[in-house]
Amino acid sequence: MTRVRKGDIPYGQAIFHCKKPGHVALTFDDGPAYWTNQILDQLDAAGFRATFFITGNNPALSRRVDDEMSEYPDMLRRMHLAGHQLASHTWTHPHLEQIGWEGVVREMVYNEMAMRNVLGVVPTYMRPPYGVWRDKGINKIMRALGYHVVMYDVDTKDYMHHSPDNIQKAKDVFDHTLDPLGVGSYLVLSHDIHQQTAMELVPHMILTMRLRGFKAVTVGTCLGDDDWMDWYRVPE
Repeated sequence: MTRVRKGDIPYGQAIFHCKKPGHVALTFDDGPAYWTNQILDQLDAAGFRATFFITGNNPALSRRVDDEMSEYPDMLRRMHLAGHQLASHTWTHPHLEQIGWEGVVREMVYNEMAMRNVLGVVPTYMRPPYGVWRDKGINKIMRALGYHVVMYDVDTKDYMHHSPDNIQKAKDVFDHTLDPLGVGSYLVLSHDIHQQTAMELVPHMILTMRLRGFKAVTVGTCLGDDDWMDWYRVPE
């Protein structure tokens, strides 16, 4: 597969911030999962777009996203057709710094194969599991593979506060970070594998963005990469 690099968005270098004022890039890691469709329902009803960092074979979920006997391929197709962005979060969500360069390449390529099987394309954006972005060796591999490495500047910590009693803490992080007058731009981390994220956090974030005048967009759009075709490659 030809891994052409386009535009001025860096490859193999961690990106933390959106470029366009008034934009919020909601991102969801580790899925898809049971709750993903509910999140998609809410985003689509609001006319908002988001980015889903896909883990192709998440051990915690005991599933493969390209298993056509499951609901997950249709979830990916729904995201894609609705204009959401799909990006890579590796194949099995390992600590990349612990598995050597061959393991890192394998994690990325296996995820590419799964997404190719479902969508016919592979992503050009990725997020390393566990927020490991300082490893120069990993960044070098991502540059060679033609990946934009996307981090975040708002961590809702919904992975820590995913019980009914604690989800308010994730809402508070979001509320306290976003400018009340709709100024600035934000790249937000959350996870579509948690029930409380789908039921409580996402509708709250949508309402907050509307009240403050923000627009929810994909990572590509918030970085000025407006051509959705550049978010993917077509395997040869």
